[in-house]
Amino acid sequence: MDAQTDGTRWFGLASGPPNGPAAIIFIAAFGICTLGHFFQMCWLKTWYFVPFVMGCIMETCGYYGRFWLSQSPYNFKAYVLYDLLVLPAPIFLAATMYMSISRIVTTLDAAELSPIRPRWLSKIFVLGDVVCFLVQLSGTGMTITIDSKIQDIGQKVVVVGLVFQIVVFVAFIWIVCVFFQRCRQQAGADGLKWKRFIIALLAGSVCIVLRNLVVGIKHAQGGAGFVASHEVFAYLFEAVPIFIAVCLLLVYQPGRLQRSMKGLKIISPDGEEMQFAERSGLVSRSDENLTGGSYFQRR
Repeated sequence: MDAQTDGTRWFGLASGPPNGPAAIIFIAAFGICTLGHFFQMCWLKTWYFVPFVMGCIMETCGYYGRFWLSQSPYNFKAYVLYDLLVLPAPIFLAATMYMSISRIVTTLDAAELSPIRPRWLSKIFVLGDVVCFLVQLSGTGMTITIDSKIQDIGQKVVVVGLVFQIVVFVAFIWIVCVFFQRCRQQAGADGLKWKRFIIALLAGSVCIVLRNLVVGIKHAQGGAGFVASHEVFAYLFEAVPIFIAVCLLLVYQPGRLQRSMKGLKIISPDGEEMQFAERSGLVSRSDENLTGGSYFQRR
């Protein structure tokens, strides 16, 4: 099916047909990451990464739609495939990221250091994520019509959804930063390698916020705006940040932290065995004075 909108290409394609080779690069990049996340999820049994894998699949298929558009700029099906998948895909990534921090807090046995209890962390932010998804989905549905007035309304709805998602993400980043700082202040924390998992989560969150800002500006300006008219924004500020976030969570998957923290136990100064600790790689066995002078020992 071919179609046009007021004599122009679909929203976001004002600069002409998309760059096909660039789309192929991201199809391959996201496809490889999708496989990596899927197999790692199965290996570590971190089923809360299902939404993340779904988001990766959406990115992969979405950029296939963009490649399709490079071959057929007026193809309605290609546009729907691209816009309906790439726009909301980060919401699925965010859902897993929200659930990841509660797992990290629980794994570190540091619930008292979190501004919000772990059991509420996931619920609050995932609920916000669902709202973002519904708003953006409804707005996206309006933008894939050939009626310019409905498209304008859809763009505004998408902007509202993106702004709300940014607000939720900023709140999430603040909570993670507070938790991270409190953990760092604990005696003996400098010897632990758990920091990289939280830093990766924070960096991935910042990448998604950056992407949402650019996409929000694009939709606020409209199809003839500066951002939509320059394809470099679609790749440099939309595809690249999401790819970085996906790679960070692939390398520093929280399940690795959980898996590694089953090999050691903490012995308190009075000889009492405490609940958690780690296996080689995350904690140096010479670390002392963690949580009041505890030592790490093998089980």
